Amino acid sequence: MTKPLAALLVLAVAACGGSPESVAPAAENRAPAPADSVADWSEVFAAEGAVGTAVLLDAATGRTIRHAPDRAARRFTPASTSKIWNALVFLDRGVVADVDSMHAWDGVERQVSSWNRDHSLRSGVEFSALWLFQRLAGVVGQDGYAAVLAREPYGNATMSDSLEMSWLDGSLRVSADEQVVFFDRLRRGDLAFAAGHQAPVRDLLPTLAEADGARLRGKTGWGLPPGEPEIGWLVGWVERPTGDVVFAMNAEAAPGATFDVGPGRLRIVKSVLEEAGVWPAEPEGRP
Repeated sequence: MTKPLAALLVLAVAACGGSPESVAPAAENRAPAPADSVADWSEVFAAEGAVGTAVLLDAATGRTIRHAPDRAARRFTPASTSKIWNALVFLDRGVVADVDSMHAWDGVERQVSSWNRDHSLRSGVEFSALWLFQRLAGVVGQDGYAAVLAREPYGNATMSDSLEMSWLDGSLRVSADEQVVFFDRLRRGDLAFAAGHQAPVRDLLPTLAEADGARLRGKTGWGLPPGEPEIGWLVGWVERPTGDVVFAMNAEAAPGATFDVGPGRLRIVKSVLEEAGVWPAEPEGRP
């Protein structure tokens, strides 16, 4: 039986107070932030042959609930979830005019057919066109990234010598807790980037599902850093009339199991959101 997120937080079995990742609106004499809490969504992950973490932030109440809080605090390669952050960097450093300016494909045939054409930041996020982000990262350069990260850190704020591989080779790393903070601040326009850059980047976040007046928007990531397990990400927020809920989920295959990362990420997130009463339950026997 699903329960509203607020109820899960009250009934949660443990607290994770004192987390630096909790975000509350700045205001004088505001009420104390509610305690962060823990829920057990192991069965949701196990149904996909996975283990992982999920973090939900109810923007209306400021309450955060975590599955596997130790993992939620661990940093992993962000893979393509970093494309949202990188889009802000590209606009900030002036290497793109806007999110809809087209960039010419170099004619190199790549394994994903949708990459093999000209792309803008908008379509590059939608289709996760790796070559576009790698090319633009090279234009930003080490000094450009250093300047941005000094002003607005992202994860461990570490770019590798090969800039174009930083978010894939394990150099740049970010936790699910940090992803929630980043996406919530982007949602509110509270990052240390120009408002005129944050607004179009918010608009880049793809809509992955809609139901009963709610819209699930998110960015996927799929990484395999050297010597580490394959990891799948889905991060973003749910827009709904009663208030947004920001989320971050990462997962890997459970020992001895098979995890179909592509479709499995969204199924896990939707099931977690259903359990929390954030997303409407889908009919039995869904695909």
